[in-house]
Amino acid sequence: MKADRLDRLLALTRRLRGGFALTAPEPWTPSTAAAEATVQLGHLALCLLRHGAADTSALQDAQRPIDDIGDELADVLLALLSTATLAGTAPVADPRPVQVLDQGPALLLLLVATGQLAEAALVHDRLRHLPTGTPPSIPEACSAAVTAAETLAQALGLDLPDEFESMAEDAGKFLRSRGIG
Repeated sequence: MKADRLDRLLALTRRLRGGFALTAPEPWTPSTAAAEATVQLGHLALCLLRHGAADTSALQDAQRPIDDIGDELADVLLALLSTATLAGTAPVADPRPVQVLDQGPALLLLLVATGQLAEAALVHDRLRHLPTGTPPSIPEACSAAVTAAETLAQALGLDLPDEFESMAEDAGKFLRSRGIG
């Protein structure tokens, strides 16, 4: 993602993190944000399954509709950027074009990259041992995960920064409805 767009999304992430911090029963850490990324990946997968005509009735909550692929991918991106933000760092902008992949491989790429970010967060928060080899740092893993999210957005025909801005606007309304922000 180009630096100017990434900077804008990071600024929105910091603003939203500040607001959502007031709604959480406990302070979030990088590991909490990485766990939230897995929740949001589940929501995204549910949307993709539904749009692919799979029977997801056993996985759905009628009182909590989850059906907007762009919004759920934006939620994933918020959790990814929150992981770096809460670690006091940021992903590195990567202006190179994303890979051209079909939806299935692009989703798997995002899953792998998110797992690497979660591992980096767990090591950062001293909740996991340092694995052998050379695992990526939070900034490196976050950069890879952001690029993977962009790759999936491209495969789905979505503009991820636009989806993020729309999600941030909705999240701001939610926070204001609770007297925050």
